Amino acid sequence: MTSEHSTLEARLQKLEDQLAIYQVVNGYGYAVDGLNAAAVGACYTDDGVYAVGDIGEMKGRETIEAITRDPGHLAYVGAGCAHMSTVPHVLVEGDKAIATCHTMVARHGDDGFFIGRLSASRLELARQSDGAWKIVHRQNNMLDGDPAASRLLGRLKEGPGQ
Repeated sequence: MTSEHSTLEARLQKLEDQLAIYQVVNGYGYAVDGLNAAAVGACYTDDGVYAVGDIGEMKGRETIEAITRDPGHLAYVGAGCAHMSTVPHVLVEGDKAIATCHTMVARHGDDGFFIGRLSASRLELARQSDGAWKIVHRQNNMLDGDPAASRLLGRLKEGPGQ
């Protein structure tokens, strides 16, 4: 194989990885608002962690899937809500990756829609043996003046090993 083909293949793989990671990061919101526990769980490794700064940690795929059955979450969905992520900044190093983005929950209220939660998010992902990318650890910190959120976003250029 020529160097040119090797470079082209590497560039294509990088784009495919980035697109697959976008799908995982953004797909979570659709799945959780659609109350699709299996799709929510499919975003995470079996032992994945979803850590929310002001709420705590959910450990393991089954615990994370249970969000779709949580009475508080069901009330949000019943009243109208949307979990959304901005397009993440992605760093891929081999079979590990970091995605950094803003996440928000838009909610419906008496006066229309409003942003109910706005967070800084850093997701650690790993390529699985089948080639799929899954979340190993997701950290959300509220953008409410908490310096931890700014620090999380400030790690934008830190790769998986940092």
